[in-house]
Amino acid sequence: MIRRIWLMLLIGSSVSVFSQHQDPSWSARRAIINEQCMESDSLCNVLHKLGTFEGHPRSFFMSTVNQEEFPNYYAIGIGGGLGYYSPIIKNLQVGMSGFIIYNVGSSHLGNNAPYSNRYEIGLFDAKNPDNHEDLDRLEDLYLRYYFSQQSKSFAQVGKFHLKTPLINLQDGRMRPNLQEGAWLEFNEFKKVKFKGGVLWRSSPRGTIHWYSMGNSIGVYPMGRATNGNKADYAGRISTGNVFIAHVTVPITKNLSYQPWNYHADKLFNVSLQKLEWKKKTEHNTYLMGIQYLWQKSLYNDTLSLERQYITKDEQSHSLSARLSMQHNRSGEEWNINYTRITDHGRFLFPREWGIESFYTFLPRERMEGMGDVHAVMMQHRRKLDKLKQLDLQASAGVYLLPSVTNAQLNKYAMPSFYQANMRLGYTFSGFMHGLKADLLYVYKGNLTKDLEEAPSFIHNKVNMHHVSLVLDYYF
Repeated sequence: MIRRIWLMLLIGSSVSVFSQHQDPSWSARRAIINEQCMESDSLCNVLHKLGTFEGHPRSFFMSTVNQEEFPNYYAIGIGGGLGYYSPIIKNLQVGMSGFIIYNVGSSHLGNNAPYSNRYEIGLFDAKNPDNHEDLDRLEDLYLRYYFSQQSKSFAQVGKFHLKTPLINLQDGRMRPNLQEGAWLEFNEFKKVKFKGGVLWRSSPRGTIHWYSMGNSIGVYPMGRATNGNKADYAGRISTGNVFIAHVTVPITKNLSYQPWNYHADKLFNVSLQKLEWKKKTEHNTYLMGIQYLWQKSLYNDTLSLERQYITKDEQSHSLSARLSMQHNRSGEEWNINYTRITDHGRFLFPREWGIESFYTFLPRERMEGMGDVHAVMMQHRRKLDKLKQLDLQASAGVYLLPSVTNAQLNKYAMPSFYQANMRLGYTFSGFMHGLKADLLYVYKGNLTKDLEEAPSFIHNKVNMHHVSLVLDYYF
């Protein structure tokens, strides 16, 4: 019944949902919409008095070109849905939204031994690649309580979008991750901010289903166990809840301390410490940041290694740093970044829950599942002087990883590589106000010798070109 309702909404309105609280620019867009709905007899005026309806059509083209002997892939998806957010009544607000997508056209995205698709499948349903049409999902469905009518502090329970350094939207596909649980944001103090909550269900990107936190681990490919055999832990993880806690503490005018803690019961605890110094002068803004992540296993079971997501007593230590300079007038920015994951063990955090927040992160690759890593990345971002609506970003990085045969420190058998990204974003104005275009090009090259005899180390990993074009219309 829910699927039919959302399908009717899509056909009738040709819109899709974008949750208001995840996009700061919604406030500006909503102000424009309200100005256009001032006529007292308009349907728009009536609907906005009852609450806020939001829409966001989205189309996504993605393609990967591998070296000659390996298959190439492409996919085109379009999406639509609606979101409704009630007025705040007695400090209470209800939010609900839904979403539906279609596979307009694609290459075969299921397993085709010995090759399997890696990127394009995430646009649709990773658990059922042949499903091209029945791709709908209830997204937001929450009850939120504000501490006062003017307060920015709130507590909510239900299904919602969540953005933290490790559990986040990772929305580089048709739709992002979603979480179900209880969440609190407390901003009543002038400087110190608190966030935290407990999650008990998740709907990972590239799926249309909701899973318990434990069962959501293993929806994506599982890589190798530490003994080198194929991992097989899906459905065998008993984690029921994930607890998250965060506080932002200003130490000085320019220095802030931001600790995060993630506790997945019976699985692991992750402590992320972030220290950032930021200073604005007449012409430039300077930033120095450092992150330290420590992960400790809480696993204590007797299953075989292949059925363990993290081994008993395993731990990892990661350090990431950034130096950045931004011109205040033009917005042009340069930064250089470094990440070190020590050889104590693999950094493990379910890919189904989000992307890591290391400063060296580049779209289309991760360091999750790795140990003994050195990574260096440089990035430049600017807007054209005569075309402020066009945002240009260039990034390049070198990632030195353990040997592909070292399963204890290289879960996904990823060779050392270099990566170059070019990204162009364009924000339309005038009649097309609300439309945004995003073009991403990626090249990943191999830095490891003698891989030719092992296609599984090359295909969809290195010596490949990747491109994506996304069109979003917000209203």
